[in-house]
Amino acid sequence: MTDLLGLAAIVPASAGACCTVGAWRPGRAVDVVAAVVMVAAMVDGAFGPRVLPGVLWFVVLALLAVVVAAVHRVQSASGASGASGASGASGASGSDGRPGSAPSIRVASAHGRFGRLHAALGLLVMGALGVGMAHDPGMTGMAGVGMHGHGGAVAVTWQVVLGGLTTGYLLLTAHMVRDGIRRRTRALPVVETLAMGIAVAVMAAAMV
Repeated sequence: MTDLLGLAAIVPASAGACCTVGAWRPGRAVDVVAAVVMVAAMVDGAFGPRVLPGVLWFVVLALLAVVVAAVHRVQSASGASGASGASGASGASGSDGRPGSAPSIRVASAHGRFGRLHAALGLLVMGALGVGMAHDPGMTGMAGVGMHGHGGAVAVTWQVVLGGLTTGYLLLTAHMVRDGIRRRTRALPVVETLAMGIAVAVMAAAMV
């Protein structure tokens, strides 16, 4: 059943990756690479024998999550500096061109605010779930030793942290999808977010 759910999770994950590729624009190349690598890790875990161990896939996805977050921070900083310069130039006349009128403030959508966080967190969660579903002999042996020693506490702690990350990711997914539907934003980002949320939910169910 676990293997079947692992295979089923590849379908929505692939759909989400296709949405990422379809929404490509300058500055989002790292998102496309991360999405493709994540699907590759899931396929490698579902169809044995593995090309890379689950732990190594987790390290790769974790590094990509850091890169995605760093790129987002750099792009946000450059965007904020550009916006502050534009607002300073038009501050005297206001947003409607009349002196003294207050500039309009547009609240960013949930996808605009949390999109990259959602992507980075998804990479971490998928990598961690992949470790939990690994069938590597070395991993099984380590788990058996851990249950009879201090490793049992580490395993329990890992499960608690993974459960918290997964729950947080799914809650963020629900918030972003709800906000996207309420704002009637473009369908592609909403479908991408929903598909990745479904993939994580299926992967999590496979570990129960």
